Amino acid sequence: MISLFKRSLAGLLVAFGFALPASATTYSTDFTDLWWAAPAASENGWGINLIQQNDVIFATLFVYGTDNTARWFVASDLRGNGGATFTGTLFQTTGPYFGAGAFNPANVTVTGVGSMSISFDTINTGTLTYSVNGVTVTKRVTRQTFATNNLAGKYLGGMTANGTGCTAGNQQVLIFDTLDVTHSASNTVSATVTFFNSQGVSSTCTFTGGYAQAGRLGSISGSFSCTFGTQPGNQGTFTVSEIDASLNGFTGRFTGRDQFCSAYNGFFGGVRDVR
Repeated sequence: MISLFKRSLAGLLVAFGFALPASATTYSTDFTDLWWAAPAASENGWGINLIQQNDVIFATLFVYGTDNTARWFVASDLRGNGGATFTGTLFQTTGPYFGAGAFNPANVTVTGVGSMSISFDTINTGTLTYSVNGVTVTKRVTRQTFATNNLAGKYLGGMTANGTGCTAGNQQVLIFDTLDVTHSASNTVSATVTFFNSQGVSSTCTFTGGYAQAGRLGSISGSFSCTFGTQPGNQGTFTVSEIDASLNGFTGRFTGRDQFCSAYNGFFGGVRDVR
């Protein structure tokens, strides 16, 4: 397999991994998901779908009118402000009957009825504000979770990070090789990276923790330990957040600490192996 590439200053420090980008958009955390009122399940029956591409979010809002019948509104161009706030115009549409044969877009009308703004304060929560014909609504929203991903499998990957507050100076560390992941029914994840260190010694680092799902994204928090040949190595705690999983692999943001560095910040993940 592929050998270790190491950029650390201290020989004992493990080089922590390879990973893909941590989200599906290059602009920010990927807020694509089905969202509803926070706290979760507090207002069942309405929601908002967000689809993000780069700095644009396409939102569809399903709520109800004064007569208690369904209303759909769309904000097709919510633009990011360089941070985690997206704003744009809110529209209401009408169109031809869905069962009338071929859909004729010439019979669609689009009317601006107000504005929409979404400001995210965490990966999984934010504040939605929208107005329809002079009526303004503000809601706290969170990602809606209805199924849990399973990360079990064999990958090529690991973790890459910058280490700060280190005993031998700040570190840039990298490991890349086989990544084996188990994911139990109780949502305990164990991820083992097997690699050769810079001295050519067969080494392993195992990251174990509880998995939590929030909408389409996951997270793992727990502890890790490394072995270089027969010698114990780094041991500490970690969190992998914003885990985006698919049939192709998974990616996430890594934070952690051990006996050598007070903080690691980087990425964790892998491409699914064909073994």
